[in-house]
Amino acid sequence: MDLRASMAVWLRVLRGPYETVFAEELQKPYARLATAVIWLVAAGLVAVLIWILVFMLLDPMGQSMTMMPNLLAQMGFSAVESAELVSQMEDTAQVSMFLILCSLLIGIPGFTLAWSGVLWLVAKLFGGVGNYEKQTFLLASFTTPLVMISVVVYLFPLLGPLLVAGLSVYNVYLTFFALKVVHGLPAEKAFTAVAAPVVGLLVVGCCAVTLWLSILATALGAA
Repeated sequence: MDLRASMAVWLRVLRGPYETVFAEELQKPYARLATAVIWLVAAGLVAVLIWILVFMLLDPMGQSMTMMPNLLAQMGFSAVESAELVSQMEDTAQVSMFLILCSLLIGIPGFTLAWSGVLWLVAKLFGGVGNYEKQTFLLASFTTPLVMISVVVYLFPLLGPLLVAGLSVYNVYLTFFALKVVHGLPAEKAFTAVAAPVVGLLVVGCCAVTLWLSILATALGAA
């Protein structure tokens, strides 16, 4: 599929009516896993390109490094020590930026494919009859444009993270209809099949954050 055809599918899926549109899209010849992977990789590429553009135009790392020598001097570091620390910080920042970009490029398609696998298994437990390929195609049809939009709106000061959170909730809402259509599940089972993994993911995330904070607090206390 070319870009124009793909965008037409994304807009149609996002506009709804969801169950009707989803059922129609599942019958299309492009409703394949390969299409989903291409779309998700494209979302990762767009995310990477946008962040590269932001760093090139705004240069937040360069601005921070410019102020760092004066800050270190006020803290009592010598010129030689400051230069060495700034050099280490620049190397660390570059490596971190590279890892972030790689995580966007690989993580967006990788996480979505894995997440679809989890949803598929849970849906099967509730009597779902759909297959992984069709389900993943539907998830990619709205996840791809929502990821692209999220990368852009996240750049807005203060409001950005709230908008991204709203788009994430909308993604879960569309996932409910996707499972309902693909697996032929009644509404209550489709809701549970989506809610159970989401709650589990939130619990794991909260535990990870708590563990990280405790490790950080221990390290600071030891210092």
